[in-house]
Amino acid sequence: MSFGWHARRVADPALPLRARVAALRSCVQLYRPLGFHGTLDRLAGLAGPYQRDEAALLRALAVLEADRARWLAELEAYARSRRTGKRRGRRMPADGERNPNDRAHWST
Repeated sequence: MSFGWHARRVADPALPLRARVAALRSCVQLYRPLGFHGTLDRLAGLAGPYQRDEAALLRALAVLEADRARWLAELEAYARSRRTGKRRGRRMPADGERNPNDRAHWST
């Protein structure tokens, strides 16, 4: 299943809270900028006790989705930059050009 599918389950008020928390954990399995447990801990710190509080669960999802969207935009910009560089004969990234695939990140 995709990140979006799990995210829709997190936001679905018809599902029990426990299933929605499990769906958030599935989202984190697919996008974990700080590792699985590190990302869950960071979400709890930013959003509150999402395991027991529906509002905190939705805040955690919003934080995760926003960070993932920024990361996907960085990936796309990097891919465009690399394609342009390769067309110009520059086979290696420029010094200081950050590769968003290389390391853990958290932009919030």
